[in-house]
Amino acid sequence: MIRKFNTLSIFLFTFFAFGGVTSMFYSCKSDEPNVVACTEGILNYQELSATSALSPAVLDTNSVVNLVITSQQQYERYIANRSQEIDFDSKMLLAGSYLTDSAAHVVSQLITSDCGAGKLLYHIEVVRTKGNLATRQHVEYFAIVPKLPDGTQVKFEVAYKK
Repeated sequence: MIRKFNTLSIFLFTFFAFGGVTSMFYSCKSDEPNVVACTEGILNYQELSATSALSPAVLDTNSVVNLVITSQQQYERYIANRSQEIDFDSKMLLAGSYLTDSAAHVVSQLITSDCGAGKLLYHIEVVRTKGNLATRQHVEYFAIVPKLPDGTQVKFEVAYKK
């Protein structure tokens, strides 16, 4: 009887000890999605590496391309020459291309967030490059910004000045 009691005690001790450890291990993992807070006003952004570019397949079919890239899979699909790592748990990449009628370049970018309205505006100013002959060109723009809550509407606004 004592032997059965000792065996049962060891079994119960092992079961609860292992169960407690397992419970502690799994309690550190969260099934809840990451909570992303909205930042109001002008957003700081990081530029993408100068060697990066939109994938040629994206450019061939569109005169204007605007992408909100929120995952590594999208990053690999849409961006060529990816020499920069992006933490898509906390950031996202705004990327695009505007087909101009002459050589041009981006002179300024401004990103503003209206949290109450659930909107983000990405304003890009593109100007014609002086001294170049008229030639059609894809002008690309990129900005790495803090990840925004799901459902946030992103509007790209390109101003092209000849």
